[in-house]
Amino acid sequence: MKKDCLYIRSCRIRANEEAHLMLPEQPYFIILVVNAEQILPEWRNWICEQIVYSKRCIQAMVTGHECSIWDDILDETYLGFYNYQPPVIHCFMTTWHENETLEDITEFAKFSMQLEDVSDLVIIHIE
Repeated sequence: MKKDCLYIRSCRIRANEEAHLMLPEQPYFIILVVNAEQILPEWRNWICEQIVYSKRCIQAMVTGHECSIWDDILDETYLGFYNYQPPVIHCFMTTWHENETLEDITEFAKFSMQLEDVSDLVIIHIE
């Protein structure tokens, strides 16, 4: 992948409010930056479902408040979507990045994206 072909989309959404994520039609990586502390579990599940059900997310990275829980929910949603038998041909990886800057996570994503030949990065700020 050429560095000049990287497409970064960023948006802000309010926690616990209806938000339909605008996700790419081609394979992508996503970073969730969780800046809200009062998130309803049902809402968090709904956001994770949108990512997993898109079937195009290759890697989801989470930072911020309770990022390890988000990571777990993404994994559980993915496994549940495929009835705990995910296809061999589809890779979905999650990572959580406690106490790391968005810049550090973005650099990590860029490096990983080069390995997977993916050019779309979505950054969602949850406030």
